[in-house]
Amino acid sequence: MRQMILMALVLISFSLANADDSEPDSLIRTGVHQFMSALQTGDGPEAAEMFSIEALEQVDVMLVSIKQSLDRDPEATIRRLNGVGYSVELEVAEDWELEDYLSATLSLPMISARYAPYELEIDSVLIDGRSAVVEMIFLTSSGAEIPQQAVMAYEDDIWKITNFMGITAFP
Repeated sequence: MRQMILMALVLISFSLANADDSEPDSLIRTGVHQFMSALQTGDGPEAAEMFSIEALEQVDVMLVSIKQSLDRDPEATIRRLNGVGYSVELEVAEDWELEDYLSATLSLPMISARYAPYELEIDSVLIDGRSAVVEMIFLTSSGAEIPQQAVMAYEDDIWKITNFMGITAFP
């Protein structure tokens, strides 16, 4: 009887441990799909909320560059920004905060056009502490498969995107 109780405890512990391991995997998969959906539909504010601190630091470098360009030649910079799809006035662009710029950028038609043609399949998730690597396949309508990798970080009790198919390479 004692052995049966011990065996039952071992099995319960094993199943609880496996359930705990599958929860982050599931959350990461869901997060990647939500991020892809936000990009495909042009929901810049939702996609921007999913950026990790490291990804935001890369975006901040681009915003600093834009602000420097605005200081040097405001009219040409605004024309260039409007030419790639931003609907922004000089006064607004000069006051852009990181989140505002990122949301506006991820809402651009060219961003949704970049991601809309793909269907996303996740092959595997490798979790290493507070970071994860997601092996993915982007499928085209013609059946072509494009292997990709997403990198995620666990911040503020959620999994956030650090790297995802050139996401910080904005126009």
